Amino acid sequence: MRIKIRLILIFILSGLKSYSALDAPSLRCIDVKPNGDVEIFWVAPSDPTSVFDSYQIFYSSTAGGTFNLVATIPVYNQNSWIHLGANAQNVPGYYYMKTVSDAPAYQYSVSSDTLQTMLLNASNPLNGTAPLSWNSMHNPPLATWSNYNILYEYPAGNWNQAGTASAESFTDTIGVCNNHINYKITRNDISGCTSVSSIDGDIYQNIIPPRIPMLDSVSLNPITQKAVLGWQSSGSGDTKGYIIYRFTGVWAPIDTVWGINTTTYENPNSAAATNSESYCIAALDSCSNTSPLTNGHSSIFLNSMVNACERKIELNWSSYIGFQGIAKYIIYVSKNNGNWTILDSVLNSTLSYDVYNLDDDSNYCFFVKAISTNGYSSSSNRTCKTANFPNLPAYVYIRYASVNTDGSVDIKWVNDNSVNVNGFSLQSSLYDSGPWQSIDYRPFTATHEYFFNDITANANKHSTYYRVAVFDSCNNEAMYSNVVNTIFLSGKPLGDLTNELIWNEYDGWATGVNEYSLFRSIDNVPDIAPIITFTSGTQTYIDDVASFNLSHGLFSYRLIATEETGNPFGYIDTVFSNQLEIQQIPRLFIANAFSPTGYNKTFCPIGVYVDHTSYSFIIFNEFGKEMFNTTDFYECWDGTINGKPAPVGVYHYILQMTLPQDQHFTKRGHITLIR
Repeated sequence: MRIKIRLILIFILSGLKSYSALDAPSLRCIDVKPNGDVEIFWVAPSDPTSVFDSYQIFYSSTAGGTFNLVATIPVYNQNSWIHLGANAQNVPGYYYMKTVSDAPAYQYSVSSDTLQTMLLNASNPLNGTAPLSWNSMHNPPLATWSNYNILYEYPAGNWNQAGTASAESFTDTIGVCNNHINYKITRNDISGCTSVSSIDGDIYQNIIPPRIPMLDSVSLNPITQKAVLGWQSSGSGDTKGYIIYRFTGVWAPIDTVWGINTTTYENPNSAAATNSESYCIAALDSCSNTSPLTNGHSSIFLNSMVNACERKIELNWSSYIGFQGIAKYIIYVSKNNGNWTILDSVLNSTLSYDVYNLDDDSNYCFFVKAISTNGYSSSSNRTCKTANFPNLPAYVYIRYASVNTDGSVDIKWVNDNSVNVNGFSLQSSLYDSGPWQSIDYRPFTATHEYFFNDITANANKHSTYYRVAVFDSCNNEAMYSNVVNTIFLSGKPLGDLTNELIWNEYDGWATGVNEYSLFRSIDNVPDIAPIITFTSGTQTYIDDVASFNLSHGLFSYRLIATEETGNPFGYIDTVFSNQLEIQQIPRLFIANAFSPTGYNKTFCPIGVYVDHTSYSFIIFNEFGKEMFNTTDFYECWDGTINGKPAPVGVYHYILQMTLPQDQHFTKRGHITLIR
């Protein structure tokens, strides 16, 4: 009776309103329990008209087998169910669901997606890995799923994540020395449920060595001078320490340091200050597996030697071995325990260097640093040497270089005669920077002062520079005196009855020139005092000689320089320039007529700067008879012959004299005598 009433009500209601079947649930997750039971999770379909009756769950152990109804769930809000006795740890299980609605009659939804339990297979190839594979729950994967999570159980009861995967396989690297490890796979759904695979495992051993660390340098500790290794830590998380090897014909372990982040080691037994040492390392994990050895690195051994005769320290070093490439070597120096500074840098192929410009009796220390092309560096041992060179005199000093009237030069120098050297070379040059030529050599004696007359100087033509070179006990030119130069005085006569004088400064005195004094001679008769004095810096002078027109016109000059006071050796010296002679050119006037009874009563040449000693003047009549003859420039013809007046007429004359530079001058002319 109750069934009939319900059918009648359904029939009546169906006439009032139409109904449609509900959608199937959205099957999302399948969780295989450790005992083989299976829990499935779904998302309920929408039920706006409240016609839900139940969910039906179907199961099969094969994909193509017969699916049996294993559960009917009458609760709409229920979203999971456990299939007891499913044995999903050993066999796969396939599930789908339907929704049953009950108005106006029972209606069934289409089937949901079929999901398969994940059956995990954990292999053991006995090589330190665990290859895992499992089946997909649905192909293609649901859009609501995340990637797979791979979990391992170690120690028992503690599950840890080994990694993730997007496909149905994964190979885990064993980090446990020797123990049973279980695995399972999980996959999360956006709805909040999680699919879990069956569990599988085996006894695994960690036989994979840790990753090779990178040995980046072998240097020397600047304090202890022991070899110090530096490396990058191994990329293997199970690394427990590092084994240190040294090459002694074979790679021999010498020590072990612990901790994955320990990245330096100093060998307490190192002798790298006396020779190059080679090292490598290997990583060690908790299962005593060791990585392959790194490439070997060899330290730089630096050696130094004093070359006393060449006054230098010679450096040579072994090439650094281990870098992928060496960009350069940098040489560092410290003088007398001072700060370290960069002395120089050299090419990667250069393994030696000579150090010059060293101070005698000073201590110099050096080390070399190799710079790799990728920025790593390695420092050598430190080596120290005292620059002990042949002794040199405290000073060698040229007092003066003075020019004689014959053009030779007197040079005097003094030296510290308490130091035994090989000798001294007096050198000359036309220029202050050389080239220098030796003009005298004096072997060492206990003499304090030396003198030399340079007859080759030709100082009347140019200035000459001088210096003294000291030859040490190695016979090297190891030291030089001050450079001095002679004063070269030059000049010329000018047309306005003046003489122009030019000279160069005297250089070489420690305190400089106090003043210059200019001395002059006229026709070889010297003035008593200098005609003028100058301060240093003046190098020209114009001498007005018009008032000396009655002289022969020969002017001689010589410049004297006086040293300024304060010379550190206590000297106040003077030097002479060359002697300069300037001959003013003679100037003559000869009349063409004279009258013994008129204004011009006598006849003779009139002139200035005439050399009277070479003068000759002869007058002839028209028949060649000599009327007058004199060698006295100031004697004139009065127009008589033998005391009687000569006849009016034209007479001829010959004037002869010697001009500067020994040029003979002859002039012929005529004169008219009138009364």
